[in-house]
Amino acid sequence: MWEALRKRLPGGWTAWHSLRIRDQKNFLGEGDFVLAHPQRGLLVLEVKGGQVECRAGRWFSNGAPLDKAPLTQGLDFLSKLLRRLDDWRCAPPAWGAAVAFPDTDVDAQPPHDDLRGVVLGRPQLTWLEESLPSVVERALPPAQAGRGDWMQRLHQLWGETWIPSLSLGTRAREARERRFELDGAQLYALDVLMESDRVLVQGGAGSGKTLIAAEAARRHAALGREVLFLCFTQPLRRWVELRLESAAEVDTMSGFSKRIVEGSGGQVDASDLTSSEVWRAIYEQAMDVAAPAWDVVVVDEAQDLPDEAWFVVEALASGRRLLAFHDPGQGFWKERHPPADLFRLSLPLPRGRRCPPGVEALAKRYLGQPADEGAIARALSDRVLALVPAAAGETARTVGKEIDRLLSDRVRLEDIGVVSLRGQTASDAVHRLSDLGGHTFVHADAADAEERLVADSFLRWKGLERPVIIVADVEPQLKELGTRMHIALTRAVAAARIVAPPAERGWPEVPSPA
Repeated sequence: MWEALRKRLPGGWTAWHSLRIRDQKNFLGEGDFVLAHPQRGLLVLEVKGGQVECRAGRWFSNGAPLDKAPLTQGLDFLSKLLRRLDDWRCAPPAWGAAVAFPDTDVDAQPPHDDLRGVVLGRPQLTWLEESLPSVVERALPPAQAGRGDWMQRLHQLWGETWIPSLSLGTRAREARERRFELDGAQLYALDVLMESDRVLVQGGAGSGKTLIAAEAARRHAALGREVLFLCFTQPLRRWVELRLESAAEVDTMSGFSKRIVEGSGGQVDASDLTSSEVWRAIYEQAMDVAAPAWDVVVVDEAQDLPDEAWFVVEALASGRRLLAFHDPGQGFWKERHPPADLFRLSLPLPRGRRCPPGVEALAKRYLGQPADEGAIARALSDRVLALVPAAAGETARTVGKEIDRLLSDRVRLEDIGVVSLRGQTASDAVHRLSDLGGHTFVHADAADAEERLVADSFLRWKGLERPVIIVADVEPQLKELGTRMHIALTRAVAAARIVAPPAERGWPEVPSPA
């Protein structure tokens, strides 16, 4: 029967074999073949193989009795199918049922009144183009106006294509659940850090540097050691402080230096805390008063510390354990490097596992490194990565609309982070606004940042992550744009969006989603 329909189905008709449905009472039904024509209607074709005959009112196939008369089975399924379509507010223009006995020689139709003209036997299959239309005319009443997209629903019920996927919201929740898991390589690194006294750990974005640093601090504290944890930004300080609770003293390198200078009676010029000269003076005073009062000193984001700050670290760690973590790829100031002579052991971490492969590949491309172009193309195709055009002056509104789209894909506001490639003090950057498309946000160091939409500058995002990252304020003239973009993209755990004017979003050239 299938072969005959494949070869000789009249034009305009579509046939589905073994169409299965489940009704609201969880009763299953199956139609051997369902035929449909947009204007004529729907025909259920019940097929019985073998030599079919009826004796004394009972139907048999190859001598074995059938539970139900063939047409009765077809009509039962037809009623279930019509109810299923009605659930979708759909109905064909006409409907009916017929039977086919493809192994039985049928010349004259059975004498049963309900079967007259609606039976196809083996001979009729060889000229189905002529025999099927006459069966349709007997089985179906005159066509009326159909209702809804009933043929598309038949395609859906049969399930011609199913590509398993997770919504972006589900992927974001899964990313949150696994963010504190440590793999075998990271656990090995922890063991090394517990046994060594001067270690410089190097790892790319997403390799777990901050997570390992915090856990090393926690484990040392559990052994009764006094631990000082220093990092570069206030948002990262707050994040680490929440994880360590009271296990260690946590501060930024700049804040700690300023504090010990003021605590010793020194004078701090606070007129311009954005000035490198002011901070150089603070660090120079701090190195004179810094003392090794802690058993273990942990330094995160070590690639960003200026030379003067390292003199402070050296004084703090004199005769004590020093554990530092850095990533040269995220170094915004290329002249800054951790001093190698402070360390006895260099410990590399395996490649990062935070970002989806396509996002990671694009981040590498922005650094001028070899990138997996196929991974970028797949990420664009799967919408893991998207390039969102924004007209001049429309960045904030476009970011807001993109947030709306993410929310419609079951992403929660607290799963979204907006990273501006502008500096913290840029007055017209998105993180300096009051809202983004009606969505209020907080900065990365806010007390409730973990439960809110966060927007902040790229440097203040270092060491942090979010399931979905929106990159904004993309301007080719920005200093070290490649590094800024690399930092921003590598904050993403599940997906990334780049919002930029069409002429600028492809710097360096990025394949269009189309």
